[in-house]
Amino acid sequence: MRQTLLWAVAAAVPAALLSGCQPEAKPEAPKELVLGVIDEGTYDYQFRAIFEGRFPGWKITLAPMSDVKLYELKGEEALRAFNDYLERTKPDLVIMNSLMYSPMVDLGALRDLGEWVSRDKMDLNVFSPGMIERMKDNEEGKLFGLSPSIRTSILYYNKTMFNTYGIEKPQERMTWSEVLSLSDRFTQDASLEEGSYGFYEPYVRSPFDLVQVVAQTEGLNFVDTRNGKMTMQSEEWKRMWRVVADSYRRGSLGLNGRKQEVVDGVTYVSQEEQEASDLFYKGKVAMTYGQVDLMQKLKAKPPSFEWGVLPGPVSERDPERTWWFTADYIFVIPTVASRPESAWNAIRELHSEPVGKVYASAGTELSSFKDYPKWKNDPDYEPFYQQKGWPSPPNYVTSVIPTEFYAPFNKLVAEQMDATIANEITTEQALETLQQEGQKLLDQFVP
Repeated sequence: MRQTLLWAVAAAVPAALLSGCQPEAKPEAPKELVLGVIDEGTYDYQFRAIFEGRFPGWKITLAPMSDVKLYELKGEEALRAFNDYLERTKPDLVIMNSLMYSPMVDLGALRDLGEWVSRDKMDLNVFSPGMIERMKDNEEGKLFGLSPSIRTSILYYNKTMFNTYGIEKPQERMTWSEVLSLSDRFTQDASLEEGSYGFYEPYVRSPFDLVQVVAQTEGLNFVDTRNGKMTMQSEEWKRMWRVVADSYRRGSLGLNGRKQEVVDGVTYVSQEEQEASDLFYKGKVAMTYGQVDLMQKLKAKPPSFEWGVLPGPVSERDPERTWWFTADYIFVIPTVASRPESAWNAIRELHSEPVGKVYASAGTELSSFKDYPKWKNDPDYEPFYQQKGWPSPPNYVTSVIPTEFYAPFNKLVAEQMDATIANEITTEQALETLQQEGQKLLDQFVP
């Protein structure tokens, strides 16, 4: 599903409102800017109205990245292509994706925003701590970008289902072990309806999908993407593999069985299949995790049950950390910019509270301002702002592992997990096989 920025609503918000939501004067000259964007369509859909509304006197020249084709490249090729784009177009301000942000910081291609932040006394404490930490996740610990929106998942639970089966409701900041243990309680009740589960997530298609989510919640990955080495023999991996296998064996976890169709190499899921697989909305699941779009669906068309939300599931090592947290689009000033002051004026203006409040009243995505729940007058949004991701998550742009590795490895993983669930092998035997055979596979693909 296409993820849109909070500012996608700009197309529906009158420019007069955008230009008049604060009394102070517009940023002064120079009123010219070369703006790097992913493509013109993205700019038109997500950003044009906000730029035209806030900067009506500016001449903005677009420098699209359409011909760079970053998604077809990896590693050094991707970094070289993006750097060539910067040298060729020399944009003053770039709206870039999160995958390219850290590698370009490490290459020294972006300007440190810290001096401007200090000079203009910009208060970074008004933003989500997770967003600021993500922006400073580099060797120097400096701020090279800002993002107006965030994305993460939180725990949703069916209050009615917990009451019906007399099971205590989940608490804040539960770990995966606690969530899955609570999920198992439903299976123990003989009256549980067929097709109902303690936990289910529609994008989890296999037990190993969930194992990876649990691992990422602990800041772990099954392979080091920087050097191509398997990392599956730790005690933490044994614990995670075991707890997921045990829960599937007891039948408390549901798997997504929706049908997919591949057209021209692209996988599609029909609207009917999506609706059929949304078991939480149908009241058949006690717990799930989801993004803000699930909350908006529950509020727009209330289901037949009461529901609640909590931060989590969280790491056992650090209860502030969850399995993923990201920024949609990041505003940066490249070192090749000839109008860095204009670029900073734009960043400062577009990350101001008055602009944030306008979009809190009309937006559909999560603002990076932590007062967003207050502006929306809705505490249900607060859990999104009470958690962070792990520093330095795996970055598949700079990964040394080719995509061809994953199909045979996933087949091997499925065999080992199925055998573990069937009690044919132990957790230790499964992980030993994956460590050894997985490394052999990696060695075939990684020089």
